Amino acid sequence: MPPIKHHREGNVVQFRGRGTRAQLREALESHVPVQIARSQISPGWVHGFVIGLAAEFCLIAEVSDAMHFDGFLALAVGDIDVVEQDPGKQFVEKALQLNGEQIPQLADFRLDDWQAIAESAARITPMISLNMLDDENGEVSYIGRLAGAESDALVLQEVDPNATWYPDTGAYEFPGIGSIGFGTQYMLLLAKIAGMPPVPLPPEAMPAS
Repeated sequence: MPPIKHHREGNVVQFRGRGTRAQLREALESHVPVQIARSQISPGWVHGFVIGLAAEFCLIAEVSDAMHFDGFLALAVGDIDVVEQDPGKQFVEKALQLNGEQIPQLADFRLDDWQAIAESAARITPMISLNMLDDENGEVSYIGRLAGAESDALVLQEVDPNATWYPDTGAYEFPGIGSIGFGTQYMLLLAKIAGMPPVPLPPEAMPAS
């Protein structure tokens, strides 16, 4: 089955605000479904609702093609070049209502910087996804448990696609982060199957590569 094109056939309504942050603010206050583009990072759209906004970052409650809320995505405002009302706004709103979905809210979620975002996410969900910038693929996702932070990086204990924990941790530098995701059904199931992570081995205990 070819990928579903997420209701691109409707009328696109532009927000009145001048500049990306003003448009995100309008989307946040109006509670309407949006589509967001980051053309310098990825050719696709992010679909959902803006539920948080700070000086440099925003938080999106993502909507799946099945019209369910499916996790959250934190983005850098400076990476966003298009913010529009979803052209299928009426359908999205009615379908979410039909599915018994309400716009989720995350109280006291900090959007100061990548570290604050990761730590806020880790307080409410067992796994996060660090989506690192990649010249070939736009972003590459590393999923796991936030193990801490260094002065210039987040430290993650990763889990592989078969829900097996890696024995060590890795550092992911702040400038290389494109976005941070969490709370998707996939990640929640991955965490449930993986179970509690082992205590990470120190670097000197790992076999030489």
